[in-house]
Amino acid sequence: MLVQIIQSKYSLVLTCLLGQIMLFAVPVQAGVQGKSYNVNVNSSLGDNFTACFEFDPNSTLHFLGQNATYNVSNDQASWEAVTKPPSPLVSISLKGVVQGDFVPALAISGSALNSNGTTFTFNGTLLSQPTCPAELPISPADLQFGISRENPFLK
Repeated sequence: MLVQIIQSKYSLVLTCLLGQIMLFAVPVQAGVQGKSYNVNVNSSLGDNFTACFEFDPNSTLHFLGQNATYNVSNDQASWEAVTKPPSPLVSISLKGVVQGDFVPALAISGSALNSNGTTFTFNGTLLSQPTCPAELPISPADLQFGISRENPFLK
């Protein structure tokens, strides 16, 4: 009888401790669905540029005027994307991982390859809003000074 009482007290203490740990644990929100990231991109052509990757909940990745279909791994930490047809003459394949242990995925990194053979590496951080800021339109002054907004992923 005494053994049962001691066991039940330890069980009660253990149950209370586990309950408190679960109560205060930070929810894990791995994966890219419904999130946007500001990324720094380096190209094998020597171009360095920034882009915004917007992963909508419907498995479409939006970036620099392009749309790609993405899939996530079972553990939600890695993803792959390919531009959707009909796309420009150049197609793009991307893959990456989100990083963040027991917190929302605050960082993203990965690589890309286009059909011209240009390779890219990127890393970035989570934006506070789920969508990318609107891209600025090309102004007449930009055109006058020869500034191009060509998508560097298509070179």
